Amino acid sequence: MPSPAPRIVVHVGLPKTGTTYLQGLLAGQRDRLLAAAVDYPLVRPGAMFHGAVEVRGSHAKFGLAAADVAGAWAALCERARGFGGTTVLGHEVLAGATTAQIRTALAPLAGHDVHVVVTARDLGRQATAHWQEEVKLGATWSFAEFERDQLRADSGPDAGPDAGGVRPHFWHAQDFADCLRRWGSAVGPERAHLVVAPPPGAPPEELWRRFAAAVGIDPGLLDAAGPPANPSLGAAEVALLRAVNAELAGRLEPRIYNRVVKRGYAEGRLAGRPGPRPRTPHELDGLLADATQRWVAQVAAAGHPVHGDLADLAPVTAPAGTPHPDDVTLTDDPVAVAQVLLAEADGRSGSTSASGPHGRRWPRLVGRRRQG
Repeated sequence: MPSPAPRIVVHVGLPKTGTTYLQGLLAGQRDRLLAAAVDYPLVRPGAMFHGAVEVRGSHAKFGLAAADVAGAWAALCERARGFGGTTVLGHEVLAGATTAQIRTALAPLAGHDVHVVVTARDLGRQATAHWQEEVKLGATWSFAEFERDQLRADSGPDAGPDAGGVRPHFWHAQDFADCLRRWGSAVGPERAHLVVAPPPGAPPEELWRRFAAAVGIDPGLLDAAGPPANPSLGAAEVALLRAVNAELAGRLEPRIYNRVVKRGYAEGRLAGRPGPRPRTPHELDGLLADATQRWVAQVAAAGHPVHGDLADLAPVTAPAGTPHPDDVTLTDDPVAVAQVLLAEADGRSGSTSASGPHGRRWPRLVGRRRQG
């Protein structure tokens, strides 16, 4: 009897659905996986991210040159083809791929048992997470503006890139049914799996158990306590970063911005501050629930395997009376903070720290002002 073709599982996101946690588990315990004939290939530093960016052609967005990512996806596919067990690869950047990009990405894996995994989380938590991530990437819009221009401006998947149009980024990034449709068109709907992220308060290992079931491996292979998720910002910190971004006004190229502002300042300093995290207003519950119900029906009709409880996708929004995400005050001076960050970017300082460059304390406002 011929040996079965290697199983290759491509995890394509969605963004902000526990992907950092899952990637950290797989990368951090590769030896355990390899002992069980499971490979999470790290063919070079940043290979998964670079491979996904190469597939999407989005290197400029992340401050990379085309040469930085060239060949990364081919190297991952070559490794997967040569492995005799199960290979897990991918990155959440792949979630938004067009059908043409998907066909190109999967062509090197033709003839193998290829499965795709899409992870999804309720749209209530996704809305504030997506908004915050856009601000960490340089956006200045308030949540009210994000609601107007993104959440309430969806024309459906037919307006997306495959149709030659532009769909609001939130909806294109979070529409798990459309993502399954696009990737399932290449591998078959029965090989395009939906993993439902557990509700708030569930142990993180529950997400791992559901993901492992989709991959087809024993969840007991790994210690699922795992690494922390991406750091999140409080509502006041998002407001401060918006104001800092407005002061910077595109004065830093993406590569420098990502290093100095996103990673060093936002994720390295602001994320450590205590305080309430922004929550999606209760008034959006109906809008988000309607979209979720449509997508769940599409998943069922297509016959995609589901791992986890679809009820966990019900939007989690703030109770009535909870402060709006924009209803905060600033205690730091964004003008002065921007100047400190520009100085660091110019190389006149060391790394971003609690004291800021040159040992100076990060500037604070004498008074406080409302940020809306």
